Amino acid sequence: RVAKYSEIIATALDLPLEKINEITLYAPLHDIGKVGIPHNILKKPGKLTPEEFKIMMRHSYIGYQMINDPAISETAKNIVLFHHEKWDGTGYPRRLKGDEIPIEAQIVALADVYDALRAERVYKSAFSKEQTEEIIKSSSGAHFMPQLIEVFDKVKDKFEEIYWKFKD
Repeated sequence: RVAKYSEIIATALDLPLEKINEITLYAPLHDIGKVGIPHNILKKPGKLTPEEFKIMMRHSYIGYQMINDPAISETAKNIVLFHHEKWDGTGYPRRLKGDEIPIEAQIVALADVYDALRAERVYKSAFSKEQTEEIIKSSSGAHFMPQLIEVFDKVKDKFEEIYWKFKD
């Protein structure tokens, strides 16, 4: 789903076809570093402690280390390393701000948040379409680039189609 959501956003942003294809191809790798996070933290049924969250935050760097090879696309590396950065500079791992965050990571971040909110997890129930859309829209300028939110607002019905088509 994250790949499909990312493709919809990248296409609506009118990015070059090669970039759209790379984002779509590599979006599913965004959380590959979670293989290095202890199972008891990944599957914890409640809120993570500050110490556990610090461990969880390592997944983006672990994933980057896994794919940091000259043969791997920079787009893939940027998605894996920077998909938890936030437009206002409060994200991780490097607290990048605004346009310092590669566009592919910004796109996958929005797609990942949508997917996480709509999905049931061991620690939370799934949010409704309306709740999810409101959370994302209210994050404009904070978590997400305002232009991405404008695009999301135009394509959100396509997101919902993907959600139901690929719901697990």
